[in-house]
Amino acid sequence: MEFNQRENITVFISNLKKVNQLKRFGSLFYVSKEQKYAILYTDQANAVGTVRKIKSLNFVKSAYISPRSKLKTVYRDDDMLEG
Repeated sequence: MEFNQRENITVFISNLKKVNQLKRFGSLFYVSKEQKYAILYTDQANAVGTVRKIKSLNFVKSAYISPRSKLKTVYRDDDMLEG
């Protein structure tokens, strides 16, 4: 069984009633009602095109791909001594 790489997309929205429309672009993971944003997971290969489509929706204020996948997560002791 092979798993696809996924990207985290953060979407800031103006209308919470239409948040269910985001489900057609990927897996809706989290919705904050107070801060009006949603976290969506989609395939890494289609992430840029998906963000472009999401930004074109009239209830979306902004959307971006999370930089978490590009952050360094494995550290060694040698790295701590150099900096």
